[in-house]
Amino acid sequence: MAVTYQLGKDAVITGVTNADVRNVSATVEASQIDTTRRTNTSRKYKTGFKDATIEIEMLDNPPASGATLGIEHANSGLEGDFLVTSVVKSEPLDDVVTFKVTCKRKSAPT
Repeated sequence: MAVTYQLGKDAVITGVTNADVRNVSATVEASQIDTTRRTNTSRKYKTGFKDATIEIEMLDNPPASGATLGIEHANSGLEGDFLVTSVVKSEPLDDVVTFKVTCKRKSAPT
């Protein structure tokens, strides 16, 4: 059964099954395109490709690699579908077992 999680104030993650999400971190990166012409006296840049990555720390039942998670967070660069690229299991001696799930944007970048 898929569960919807509210992330902070305005974000929602969907597609996580029966998981106990402990922490979510997000990174949005943008490249710059140099649009300077020979006649310009200073450099000019335009925002190019934007990409996003999210990392989710959870306690159990992580999604499998290749699964898709949805993120909704208005005006943050995080909207869309994310592909699960890796799932890493951590088994510390003095704490609970956790899973670190890394996802990259699957939908068309903005």
